[in-house]
Amino acid sequence: MVFRRNTSSGNPNNSTVFYQTVSGAITKPLGNFESTMEQVFLNANLTVGLRNPFANGAGSTNSNIARIDLRLSNYVVQANDSVVFFDLANTGNFGASFRIAAFTAVGTVNGFTNAPTVYANAGILVAADSSSGPINSPTNGTSGSFIRATYTNGDSLTSTTPTTANLGTGLNLVGIMIRFSDLGITAGTTIQEFSLLAGDVPITTAANLVDWNNITNFPTNTNPTTHGNMDFMGFGAQISRPVPEPSTYGALFIGATLFFLGVRRYRRERQTAA
Repeated sequence: MVFRRNTSSGNPNNSTVFYQTVSGAITKPLGNFESTMEQVFLNANLTVGLRNPFANGAGSTNSNIARIDLRLSNYVVQANDSVVFFDLANTGNFGASFRIAAFTAVGTVNGFTNAPTVYANAGILVAADSSSGPINSPTNGTSGSFIRATYTNGDSLTSTTPTTANLGTGLNLVGIMIRFSDLGITAGTTIQEFSLLAGDVPITTAANLVDWNNITNFPTNTNPTTHGNMDFMGFGAQISRPVPEPSTYGALFIGATLFFLGVRRYRRERQTAA
């Protein structure tokens, strides 16, 4: 997993995460402390997550992240495969917007190896308020308190002392399940995994997804309160299918469990297709 940053954009080289806490104290988080953004996203813990990773601007919690690439080399898509995301949303909201697209080849881009070079298509835009909800926070329902912590040295969460703030209560989990078929990927297709992007990325062709430093395709002024408002819980975009097979992907989830949690399946008719 790699966070692609446009380091020439003028936006802060920040990383912001959040933790659900006991008594609102940063010293007593329910989630484990992780040393990198990657570890936060992949730790399968619904009490921690990434706060507004695509938000741009001079604000202290904004960043220069343009794209998030998840890599599972040569994964053969199975029938009914899906990916699941959880967002930490304000009470009354049902998830922020984001774009997701699968890539099928990797190479060198902007000096980085193993970066996506070919996308299957332009992906889909998941519109705001498309998720389930509200689901109670992992503990204490709507009374759970969350602490935000912002670090200033790229993906590292250990090399600088963070600035923190209490996000308060009134926050709930909302979830969405997106089938690979919604992404235009049929069973039997080999992919290298998928990328996550801000909802304001104006992509019309798959080729435009490759260069995250192209400011025409990857805006550097994503609004923190609209398209930059997606929080990715530390659930790792885990792959799910109704009947899991242990020999495939270690992060498989049983579909019935996902529906118990209240995850809403992506519905194309509710979204804007790319």
